[in-house]
Amino acid sequence: MPDDVGPAVGGERRRIGGRAAVGVLTPLGRAVLPCGALVLSLGLWLAWQEFVVFGTVAVTLVVLGVVWVCLPGQPRAELQVGPRRVQDGGGVPTAELEVHAGALPLLGARFEVPYGATSAVVAVPFLAPFATLTRAVELPARPRGVYRAGPVRYVRADPVRLTRRGVEVSTGQTVLVRPRTRDVPGFATGLSNDLEGSASEQLSMSDLAFHALREYAPGDDLRHVHWRSSAKTSRLQVRQYHTTRRGHVTVLVDHEPASYRGSAEFELAVSIAASLALRATRDDLEVYLRCGDEVVTGRVADAVLDRTCAFTRQAGDYRAVAAAAATAVAATGLVVQVTGSGRAPSELRGAASSFHRDVSRMSVVADPSAAARSSEVRAEREVVAAGLAQLPGLLAMGRR
Repeated sequence: MPDDVGPAVGGERRRIGGRAAVGVLTPLGRAVLPCGALVLSLGLWLAWQEFVVFGTVAVTLVVLGVVWVCLPGQPRAELQVGPRRVQDGGGVPTAELEVHAGALPLLGARFEVPYGATSAVVAVPFLAPFATLTRAVELPARPRGVYRAGPVRYVRADPVRLTRRGVEVSTGQTVLVRPRTRDVPGFATGLSNDLEGSASEQLSMSDLAFHALREYAPGDDLRHVHWRSSAKTSRLQVRQYHTTRRGHVTVLVDHEPASYRGSAEFELAVSIAASLALRATRDDLEVYLRCGDEVVTGRVADAVLDRTCAFTRQAGDYRAVAAAAATAVAATGLVVQVTGSGRAPSELRGAASSFHRDVSRMSVVADPSAAARSSEVRAEREVVAAGLAQLPGLLAMGRR
């Protein structure tokens, strides 16, 4: 497997190679070089020996610094991060950096490991030619999201810190911080018949739901011949069936920023949606999980949870997203809408109207400031959860 964790959430592969191949002056070097040149010019013009010496030393240090950071002998580095799937609040990944020196020794080298918006720094005081050094790298805890650990950047600086050069010496690795989840009871409504196969409008010659009899056609399976009707009509009659379908759950996360009072509410909504989708995969139900433009389908729990790491609030029409989901999963048996306290219940019912009228519907509102409750309104179940720990109890209240 490449640097990326998996196909659910990808990250671009970064090649090994340096981008900054020339010496770069540090802020101190940018100050010393013009000052040294000015002092040297004044010393030569006014014949002041002290100024000449001072200016010469300053300019020489900068020139030597540029030569120092441009010397050949670039080291190699290997970054190993594990685990690359962690849960929000459940721990942090660990990283190990292995440095391989080149033909020249490393003296005062630094290796920067970017992780999110910050970088961890590994200092290597001295490393002999062709030697290997392994150091542990502390990665900070991060909230739910998709992060990139690396690529490792080798920073060479002269002893006076007037010049420095940075070059990428390893690829990066994707780290997924998944939302918190809770084990919830199996869905109570809309799925019991689907597990046996609920009838659709499509016809089939082999299924569970009987539809009608028709005349035999060449190629029909003789096992489906209805002999009693054939004897009455003196023509072979075969059974025809409705095509049945497996249970299917659609979970929609409201992506509009106005639906939430803050990031905590949205994170609770994502955790609720992830818990419901995870329950469906454990029950071997087909899942359609969507938040804005992010969509994942299937029965694989890892793929579903990986995609939730990329869920974000974004501008867009939630009702249009619900309509698109209704078109994509016309055979769904249950639709669950997860939103925040800023979305009116009537708007959720309007979005649910895009689905077939026989589909069971549920809405879950993530509102930490409200009292938890579960109720039935117009044949639709409405749940208000103030915390993730309340979700199993609220869903169990409606089981039958």
